[in-house]
Amino acid sequence: MFYINGLTKRFGKNTVFNHISLQLDNRNYGLLGPNGSGKTTLFRIIAGLLSAEEGSLQSDTGETLQIGYLPQKFGGFPNLTVKEQLQYFAYLKAKKGDGILWDAEIERAISLTHLEEQRDMRCSKLSGGMIRRLGIAQAIMGKPDLILLDEPTVGLDIEERLRLRNVLEEIQGHQPLIMSTHILEDVQMVCSDIIVLHNKEIQFQGTADDLKAAADHRVYLLGESIGQTYPDGLKFITKVDRGGKQFWKVLELEDGIDLRTIGAVPEPSTAEDGYLLVLNGIN
Repeated sequence: MFYINGLTKRFGKNTVFNHISLQLDNRNYGLLGPNGSGKTTLFRIIAGLLSAEEGSLQSDTGETLQIGYLPQKFGGFPNLTVKEQLQYFAYLKAKKGDGILWDAEIERAISLTHLEEQRDMRCSKLSGGMIRRLGIAQAIMGKPDLILLDEPTVGLDIEERLRLRNVLEEIQGHQPLIMSTHILEDVQMVCSDIIVLHNKEIQFQGTADDLKAAADHRVYLLGESIGQTYPDGLKFITKVDRGGKQFWKVLELEDGIDLRTIGAVPEPSTAEDGYLLVLNGIN
């Protein structure tokens, strides 16, 4: 178990987040939030690269945690092979008396991230997806107590995203893992819990079903009519096609709006709808 207690971070007069707290067990967590919400800053504090003005980080054992960290920007040494790169990280991670068989651990990381065919390939020859998998390999190597993956799917094609999902599913349950991303679909595939960081606070923590339930009875389809006026308190999301007809998908942001008077039709909610509502202060 890992605890974040009342964490506050400021840059000058700008408060990034204010007294946020989380309790994390051995599950995969998806960290969502708009650009600038503080996701990367939170990771850098947990990884020990930044200090916080207030708050604390601790484990249930009270011991210092070993953390595996994939930063948003990761690149290997171009002249080293995949295996040599991991040997380098193993050298940095190894501690006297840690009891880890590092040669075997390197092979485990290569196998888990499906880099067997690239083990002797120089990093300069790797694709973007392979580099991300190499970054995950170094993060999980040594069986850390906590894993942080900052935007692991950025720039990846569909095939590489699927491979990364498989990797994250394989390592789930052994330690808390937090993955920050803008892609809700990726979170739903590999994370049991979702955390939303917005407006300097944790706005939501729960499952994808919980996030979907936050939008129940607040999602509608609305026909587009020239000159029609709409009540306040609606968020227009996108246009959708139903049977060859175009409709606006809208979210009800305020209670007490009778959308039936303007011909609105209820629509099943999704986790994405719930996320948008959370960003608008409803959960």
